[in-house]
Amino acid sequence: MKNIYYTLLLLISGVQPLVSDAQILQGGSSFRDAVKEITDIATNSLIPLLFAAALAYFIWGIANFIRTADNPEERKKGKQQIIWGIIALTAMVGYFALTSVFTNTFFQRNAALPQLFQSN
Repeated sequence: MKNIYYTLLLLISGVQPLVSDAQILQGGSSFRDAVKEITDIATNSLIPLLFAAALAYFIWGIANFIRTADNPEERKKGKQQIIWGIIALTAMVGYFALTSVFTNTFFQRNAALPQLFQSN
């Protein structure tokens, strides 16, 4: 039963930013504005979170690979984690590349890359 509550909480917290940005998308905005807002939400919040999760999974795979060096079965699992971590990281970098190309081509603006710290 706890899993259902956690899943529901995660779903609500994931949808909340879209609901709060719904006011921006209403009121005669164009399709271009709607696509820009959705892309900005994904680029600025969702993708960095997934990138961090993929990096953590990759590092955890390296730790498992080193820690279980004497057990071939567990070492194979660590190797699989490393491979899937690299695939996930490559997918995130590919998303940034495709987003940059499409926004430059169709919207004539530079793609916004997520920033950890911004100077005032």
